[in-house]
Amino acid sequence: MFSYRRTPMFLAIALASGVASAFAQEAAPAKASQLDTVIVTGTRNTERTVSSSLQPIDVITPQQLQQTGATQLSAALARLVPSLNFPQPTTISGAEVVRPVTLRGLSPDQVLVLVDGKRQHAGAFLNLGGAIGRGSNPVDLNAIPLSAIDRIEVLRDGQSARYGSDAIGGVINVILKKSGQGGEVTAKFGGYDAGDGLQRQLTADTGFKLGDKGSVHVAIDSQNNDYTNRAGLDQTPGPTFGKRVYRLGDPAVRSNKVSLVGQYEFSKAAEVYVEALYRRDRAETASLYREAGASNNARAIYPDGYLPVSVPIVDDTTLTAGVRGQVGDGWHYDLSASHGSNEYDQRAHDINADYYRAFGSTPFFIQGPDYKTQQQVANLDIGKEFSPSWLPNPVSVSFGVEYLRQAYKVQPGDAVSQYGPNGGITADLQGNWQRHDTSEYIDLETNLTDRFAVSLAGRHENYSDFGGTTSGSLSGRFDFTPRVALRGSVGTGFRAPTLVQQHYADISSQLQDLGQGQVIVQSGTFPVDSRAASLLGAEKLKPEKSRSATLGLVLAPLDGWNLSVDAYWIKITNRINLSSNIPVNTPAVNGYLAANGVDATYQSIRYFTNAVDTRTRGVDLVSQYGFDFSNGDRLNTTVSWSYNENEVTKVKANPPILDDLGVAVQRVERRERLGILADTNPRTKLDVGFDYLHGSWAGHANVQRYGSFTVYSNSGPALDQDFAHRWTLDLSADYNIDRWTFTAGADNAFDAKPERTKYANSTNGNFLYSLFSPLSWNGRYYYASATYRWD
Repeated sequence: MFSYRRTPMFLAIALASGVASAFAQEAAPAKASQLDTVIVTGTRNTERTVSSSLQPIDVITPQQLQQTGATQLSAALARLVPSLNFPQPTTISGAEVVRPVTLRGLSPDQVLVLVDGKRQHAGAFLNLGGAIGRGSNPVDLNAIPLSAIDRIEVLRDGQSARYGSDAIGGVINVILKKSGQGGEVTAKFGGYDAGDGLQRQLTADTGFKLGDKGSVHVAIDSQNNDYTNRAGLDQTPGPTFGKRVYRLGDPAVRSNKVSLVGQYEFSKAAEVYVEALYRRDRAETASLYREAGASNNARAIYPDGYLPVSVPIVDDTTLTAGVRGQVGDGWHYDLSASHGSNEYDQRAHDINADYYRAFGSTPFFIQGPDYKTQQQVANLDIGKEFSPSWLPNPVSVSFGVEYLRQAYKVQPGDAVSQYGPNGGITADLQGNWQRHDTSEYIDLETNLTDRFAVSLAGRHENYSDFGGTTSGSLSGRFDFTPRVALRGSVGTGFRAPTLVQQHYADISSQLQDLGQGQVIVQSGTFPVDSRAASLLGAEKLKPEKSRSATLGLVLAPLDGWNLSVDAYWIKITNRINLSSNIPVNTPAVNGYLAANGVDATYQSIRYFTNAVDTRTRGVDLVSQYGFDFSNGDRLNTTVSWSYNENEVTKVKANPPILDDLGVAVQRVERRERLGILADTNPRTKLDVGFDYLHGSWAGHANVQRYGSFTVYSNSGPALDQDFAHRWTLDLSADYNIDRWTFTAGADNAFDAKPERTKYANSTNGNFLYSLFSPLSWNGRYYYASATYRWD
């Protein structure tokens, strides 16, 4: 049963809708043209629109992205899609740079990302920290330049039967600009009320004609952002008492992104196209503070301790080329090949205290491990509409094949980074792994009557590392009247464990709760087939399997007003997640590992498992109302609300060896079972947006409310904490003159902050806010921008 204990959300929705209805009595209605947009996600029908879709789908325009004021694509989408969230953790190695999104409260790697319908590659980064998305290996969505985007289609429904692995929670399909003319350039500057975090952004895009039959569109996005710091004052007795020794907030980032999209039509039967995306980020993100007496500090160098600063460099490349066209009697084909790569290069302003004690010196800049993923995809998609005599409407038939190759490479860092108990991964954990997959799909879609549309899809996959799997889905929609429709779908899905999850290795300082509250420990993350992990019960990973159902009501109460309510249910078995942090510094465990040839110089170890089953239930509500006033002004209103409930329904028993060794933890820790996979995701989220257009002026307002959530402790209920809901308000105004648009705005205008953590969970007063907060720690943000456009 759903527990609607946060009913004030319904009051806010009713109020916003009521205001819109009151305005409508004075205004001439206008139909929202966005609903007539032909969609390409979740359907092979070339005439399916948003308003006639069989599954819940959101279409996001560049104007909507720009009006959010966000400089990151993920942050903008979080304000526009009801069940999409954008966690922003800090001190989580890599997650500040490769920030993931979650859909329907699921893991960041349970949403599939496409670019123009082509599968994007996962990043080389693995989210290791104690935050939402722990253990996930997501696609780097922010690698796509905002200036290159024509629109985004977010399909909130499982789609493994059409697209394969990862689409358990839904699909984000980014459609790039392809126009051969026009363009714009935007300069933006902003900063936080606290006086830090200055952000400088320059974006531009333009198109060129290639004769009468071709075009090229290029886009760039360059950013230079300063870091923010919301750390508290250290309360640790000693030389750092009362000082701000941590740096907690957004990292300093220099980012450059570029894209190119080109096409040339030789004939109706052959249009050649190419797409290229490239991103390079260099960040500076603070690690955990090393106290004076810590084993990883050299007191002769830093008598009071010091703060290491990581300098990760991320390179991301996507290249796609293909040919498409129409041949014979209405046959459409698309033959393409894609290459993608992502490299995560760990570097740090740091020392190796063990090396210093052994040799009397240490460098102050250390080259750490380098991780790299690659993906090659070849697709052949074929489709045609048939008109059988025994059906009243044509049937859209699509089928195709896909070949997928994925590779993953781990290289250890320099000799200094590998040295001693406090070093990183050693040469025995390096490697180069690959796998391939072949798949076939078929997709049928038709209107059985003028009111009843159905779609049936099936897909078979065969992975070289774990075998075959088959997925299917059935969707339907019945229009009772032009203003009332019912839609629904059922389906199965899967997610293959990524090569990163199977082979990633890391040894680093982590803030962990091993049963005595949050402490800093040296922790090892090891592949399931490594000696250390297998000795402690690790097993070969299997794919996740899912079953899902969605049922929705679509209404058009008035011209220009469209309302949808969709309920969903998702059951996932063999869910892939990180194990508990298993203490290895007890005599029994340490002696057992040593007797089997493993020298455990770290305090805890973890590995991936298929140890839990989960159930997800929820409701998404979306209302869009746009209308014109008699004086020529226009008001667009949007209300979206989501309710999401996650629950762990089964946890597999501990490996016998853990019980034999007296390890007092479950394979999946308490914080994960009750929190990260369940109640640490806010159950409710509300967005209310208003856009008012008056001549050369435009005003934008967005109200957002995150519901309450609970953070659980491995130490027991005494350290659990409930966090209250939070409201934020974003405001901006545009002035248009000739080809120019000038914008000024304030995000989080009332400077809302998350509720503070209990002192016992604050790491001696340093962490004022929870790493799980869906609301940024940074507070109020001001910005201004200027845009110039040309035809």
